[in-house]
Amino acid sequence: MARPRNSSALDFREYLTTITEELKARIEQQRLATLALLNERGGESPSIAYCPLVDCRPNQRLREAIRQAVEVLDDTRRSFKSRQLEELRRRLEAALVEHGE
Repeated sequence: MARPRNSSALDFREYLTTITEELKARIEQQRLATLALLNERGGESPSIAYCPLVDCRPNQRLREAIRQAVEVLDDTRRSFKSRQLEELRRRLEAALVEHGE
């Protein structure tokens, strides 16, 4: 889809469609450039574990470890009255919220 001359004239649906098409074209350019570089290098390309962008296993394990750390800090906050530990717990909780937990 060609970019309209007057971008301010787009309604949201047109904008969404236009920007999505541009993103797809740029992603395809990057894919082709990367494949060209691999072909120039020759030989076999290295194996790599597939990790979907949305929720790959390493990210799941990291979130679970953070959740467990928050639980331990919460369970022990009465025993160890430390502002540093309280602040750490809050930062970890904020990180989980920031990443959709």
